Formats: sequence, structure tokens, C-alpha cells
Amino acid sequence: MGDQKAATYSALWLLNPQVATISTRGSAESVVCATVMAAFYAFQRKQIMLGSMIFGLAVHLKIYPVVYALPLLVVLDRATLDVRSVTQPARSKSHSRNTGNRLKGLVNAHRVCFFVVSAGVFFLLSTAMYCMYGQEFVHETYLYHVARKDHRHNYSMWFLPIYLTFRSPASAVMGLLSFLPQAIVVSVLGFVYGRDLYFAAFAQTFAFVAYNKVCTAQYFMWYMCFLPVIWPYNSQRLVVKGLILLGVWFGSQALYLQQAYRLEFLGENTFAQLWIAGLAIFVANNWILQQIITTQNIVPLFGTSSHQTSQSLAKKAQ
Repeated sequence: MGDQKAATYSALWLLNPQVATISTRGSAESVVCATVMAAFYAFQRKQIMLGSMIFGLAVHLKIYPVVYALPLLVVLDRATLDVRSVTQPARSKSHSRNTGNRLKGLVNAHRVCFFVVSAGVFFLLSTAMYCMYGQEFVHETYLYHVARKDHRHNYSMWFLPIYLTFRSPASAVMGLLSFLPQAIVVSVLGFVYGRDLYFAAFAQTFAFVAYNKVCTAQYFMWYMCFLPVIWPYNSQRLVVKGLILLGVWFGSQALYLQQAYRLEFLGENTFAQLWIAGLAIFVANNWILQQIITTQNIVPLFGTSSHQTSQSLAKKAQ
């Protein structure tokens, strides 16, 4: 890929007005995104120890990156990381025929290192924060998100059911119930596309935000940071089809913000309209994700085919 095209794709993040607005209002999402990308880059360079340490830091800063553990476990496969598995294809093939060896291969040094180091860094930092702030840190950082009940209107389609049952025991059940489809979709995407680490993380984050019981504008940054990395491998043209997807994305939000303006500034009762607009955002996001997935060229992070695929796609893009 030429420098001009690389700069164009980088502008999806660096010159993004949404990123600039959220980053200058006091939110530290860009710091979290930078930490996640640094961890992924370390894994891409096969620096497992360093990547695991940075990943543990990322999860400490914000809990949502923990969903990337699944694609990371998928990509940290001995067959794609060890040089011996590439230079000895016959032996690797014979091992793959043996079910026992395949199950045994699920646990390897790379995955153990990732789990031990990242968890160690996470718990070390959490222990340090607990010593400084006590139980308040545990509640505000972790426990709060489990039983969170946000009755204020937001982009999520779950806000109105939670609002209507806010003071009843059903509200907590509603909050936990909303977690189930989110967990299933995010887990499936991470497992299916795990070998393409960056795209798996993008798809997971996009679905995580769309299905979350609370959704605000700052959450969009969580998946925007992956756009410069994944879009070069998408068969849709950036200017043509990309603008259509962007129009649907912005249009659904504009429909919601219109009703939010009537509620907050004009004092009109638009809760039902807000909920319908939230459903429209949910449907729009699912359609956008489906469009991106069906046109995405999956490029494994490791393996002999990834370099060849990336070269052919780069020539096609040029």
C-alpha cells in the first residue's frame, strides 16, 4: 500500500471529528484505544510477554478490552507462532489427525504466558489501586457495571424497559437479561474471526456497543480505532459504499437526537419515540456490521498465507 493510501486510511482516526470531540471533553478513551493497539502490535511482532503486559494494563484502564482475550487465545496457536510448525508440515499434519494431540494443543506455552502475565499485571495494578482507594475502587470500577441500572435515555434500546422497571426487582433482572445476547454475539465473533485479530476485535467491539444496555457517543471510539487497520482489506470502496454506511450510521443517530431534543429542551414526552429511535439505531448497527463482515477479506495475523493475502490486497487497492 502506498503512503498516500496509508495516510487516507489513517485519517479515519487521526482527523475524525468524533474522535477529536470526545477526546477533548475529558474522556480518556483515546488512551485506552492506544493501549489496546499497542498490545495488538506487540502480539503481531510475536512479543508475547510485552503484549500480555500491555493487555493487562488495557483491561485495568477499562474493563471492556477483556473481550479481546478470546481472539487472542485463538491467534496464539502454536502452529502459527512456532517456526518449527512451518518448517515441518508433515509432522504438524500428522498431529492434527490425532484428536488427543489436538485437545492437548489447546494449552500451549504462548496461551499460558498470555493468561499468567496479563492476569498478573491486571491483579497487581488492581491490588495497588485497592490499597489506595479501598472498596470504593472495586465497586466503581467493576461491581458497578454488573448491576448497573441507567434510567437516563441513551442510544441503547434497553433504556426504556430499565427506566419503566427502575424501582422494581425486575430492573436488575432486565439489566442482566440484556447481557446474554451481547455475550453470545461477542463471543461468537471473537471465536469465528479470531485469527484475523484486528477485524475480530473490531467486530466484537461494534457488537458490544450495539448490544450494550448503556450506549453513549464515547463508546463509538472503541471500534473506530480499528478502522484504519481493517478497512484496507474490505472490498467496499471507502468513498462510495463507506459513505452509505456512514449515512445510515449518522441518520439513525440523528433520528434519536431529534426526539432527545424535544424531550430535554422542549419538555415534550417523547420516551416512546426515543425507544423506537433506539431500536432503529440497533437495527442500523446490525445491518452495518453485517455489510462489513460479508465484504471483509479475512487476513490471518500469522501464517504463510497472511503475507501473500495482504500483498495481493494491497496491489488491488492500488
